[in-house]
This record gives sequence, structure tokens and C-alpha cells, in this order.
Amino acid sequence: MQGFEICYAFAIFPLRGENIRRFFMKRTLSFVLVLCFVSGVAFAQKVMVIKAAHSMPTTYHYHDGMIKFAEEVAKRSNGTMKIEIYPAAQLGEERVTMEQCKIGAIPIVLTGISDSYAPRTGVFGLPFLFRDSDHANKVLNGPIGQEVYKDLEANNLRLLSVWENGFRQISNSKRPINKVDDLVGLKIRTPESPVWIDTIKAFGAIPTPMPFAETATAIIQGLVDGQENAILHMLANKTYEIQKYIAIVNYMYGPAPLLACKTWFDKLTAEQQKILLESASIANTYMRSVAAKNEASALEIFKKAGNIITTPSPDSFRAKVEPLYSTTFAEKYGMDLIDRIRNVK
Repeated sequence: MQGFEICYAFAIFPLRGENIRRFFMKRTLSFVLVLCFVSGVAFAQKVMVIKAAHSMPTTYHYHDGMIKFAEEVAKRSNGTMKIEIYPAAQLGEERVTMEQCKIGAIPIVLTGISDSYAPRTGVFGLPFLFRDSDHANKVLNGPIGQEVYKDLEANNLRLLSVWENGFRQISNSKRPINKVDDLVGLKIRTPESPVWIDTIKAFGAIPTPMPFAETATAIIQGLVDGQENAILHMLANKTYEIQKYIAIVNYMYGPAPLLACKTWFDKLTAEQQKILLESASIANTYMRSVAAKNEASALEIFKKAGNIITTPSPDSFRAKVEPLYSTTFAEKYGMDLIDRIRNVK
């Protein structure tokens, strides 16, 4: 049919070749426009939207890390991968989102819990295990961290990076803590975990395990005298408004692993996997710097609010828990693993 049209054009306009040129140009332009439209639709269909959830408010450094992660993924994938962030437990509390991640309903989660799914990861929460945040980062995002967090794969969870919740401090409503003996007799809320319970008991306090959601009410009603948590957690949950005394002890570190559903991750191309891993690593560095700045600001907020902040020597605290290493902790995690972690420089 197209050949007939061309011949017809020659027959009618034998001396007007310009008409034939215009004829071809119009046909070519139409074809190009159609091709661009189809290609645009195809490109739009290739954008992979990835749900990523965490339980903390948008003012917490978790969210800063997630935003950076999303930006890096978008940039490195040329817009073909989009991280859709769900903060503040919008998709459920941590245990709920972990279960959803296992089945792929939420491909990526940032969590503060992992030992329920891989018991050996609990070693990273032992008291005074890490010298500082840099030591923790080297261990958690190095060979030891990769080895231990690999245990999560039995529950269809795959590590992308280990971010930071922070070192835990102790607050109370009764008195300033200038030495470990000042904790004797105080009722301190702890998570429902043997490591926390044994540690607070070793300090001479009375551990009172309960869900965090019940802590503020328990403090106000006098059921507990204090609690322990990271500085930025105390800020986000306004614990400092109902606890006058805060002791900076840095006695326990809180990792925050960024996890993906393993079967979902394994189905990605090698390039997509690389994009996620590299973006998670960059976001880890960024969020740690944000956390350090925010902690300094938080302490100033506490002081202006009238809180009394003390910085007792950690030596007396460390001495109280050291016997646990040769007994309870060694039996649970093995001294070889503990020593390997401590010896990382």
C-alpha cells in the first residue's frame, strides 16, 4: 500500500519532488513520535517501587538515613528504582514489619531487633563490648558482622548494612548517678531480654522488664524509678520530660540492621543488588554523622529543660559486668567470638 502511495505521488506531481520529500518527512516524523511514546510508556513501567519501613518518627536519625538511602538508590539506578519510605510504624511495629519482610510484603526494613530471628546477633548488645561508635561500625559492617548477620538468612532475611541506634544511657527520677553504687535499689525498666536483665542486676539495680510502650506510664505512676535507652530515643519519646537525672554511661550499644527479604533480593539483577548495597553503605556513614550531631544537640535540650546530666567513670560499671563474660555470655555466644569483636582495631 505504501509503495502504491509513493507511485501515485510521482504520477500526480511528476515535476514536484518537494512534495515527495515532505511526504517522507511526515511519515518519518509520525513514526518517531509513536516510537518515543511507546518507549516512554515502557520506561515508566520499569520503575521498581520498593517499600521500606521503620518504627521511629521522622525526627529520628533512622529517617535521615532512609532518605539518604532513597536518594542514592534513585541516583544510582537513574530513577528506575524508587524507595518508598514508611516511618513511625505506619506499617506496624518492628516485630510486625520483620514478619512482613520475611514473606516479601515489605521488601526492606530498618530494625533494632534481630536476636529473635538470629540469636547470635545478640552478642552485639553485650555491655561494654564496643569501645566507641567507630569500633562498633568496623565490627558490624566488617567480616564479623557479615558472618553473624548471615544467620538471618535462615529466616529469609538478608543484611544490607548495619546502621546505628546508639549507646544506651540510664535515666531516673530519684537521684544523680555518679558511680555504679548509686544505682543500687533503683527499679529500672529494661527490655524483656536476659542480657539487659542480667546487666542491670549486676549494677545493683532492680531490673523491671516491660514493653517500652508502657514505660512512661510506669514512671509517672512510680512503678519504676528509671529506664535505659539511647540519647536520641529519650529525645524522640520525651523521656527527659519525666526523668530528671540522666547518666551518660555508654554501657550498651544498639545496632540497627537494614534488612531485605532474601528471596526478593535474590531475584534482582546483579546491578540492582549492587545499587542497594552501595546505597545502604553510603547512607550508613551519613546517618551516623547525623546521629552524632543530633546527640550533642539533644544534651543541650536536656540541660535547658533542667535535667541533671552526669558522666560517671565507666570503670566501676564495667567491673560489675565483667564476671558475666566468663560465665553467662561465654556460654551463650562463645569467648572466641567475643574476643574477636573486642580485638578489632
